[in-house]
Amino acid sequence: MSVETWTSELESKGSVVFAPRRGRLAVRLAGFGLLMVLSAWTNVDHLRADGISGALGVLRLTALAAFVYGTGLTVYQLVANRPVITVDSEGITRGRSLRWSAITSIDEPSGWPLARAVQVNPADRRTRPISIPQDNVEDLEALARWLRELLEEHRD
Repeated sequence: MSVETWTSELESKGSVVFAPRRGRLAVRLAGFGLLMVLSAWTNVDHLRADGISGALGVLRLTALAAFVYGTGLTVYQLVANRPVITVDSEGITRGRSLRWSAITSIDEPSGWPLARAVQVNPADRRTRPISIPQDNVEDLEALARWLRELLEEHRD
């Protein structure tokens, strides 16, 4: 979607909902699933050969645990269709809300090339920032500019 689409949806419906991009999650699920299966296979081979011991054995088990976690999290996100980000006249919501008046800044997209996110920073340092990932919005640069414009409008 484009900035114009987001703006018109916000004006007409009162909010813009960014649901998870299911195609992106499906690709991630395939990747984690493949890595999980390969890791389990190498762990079983290693166990049959000489048992799992030493640093290599620990690293193999740790990798398997990480791939199981990634696969499980992605399955959950696909089934539950979460996290959903909502932008409305009150503020930004991702499981919890941050009112426009409680937002100090909106950062430029940052992170690894396939795992970038826009961070929305709260005024209260005890409150965690809200992160909006590429899993929900493809064009993070446009989203960051649009959110900054909305923040300026709500400050006036």
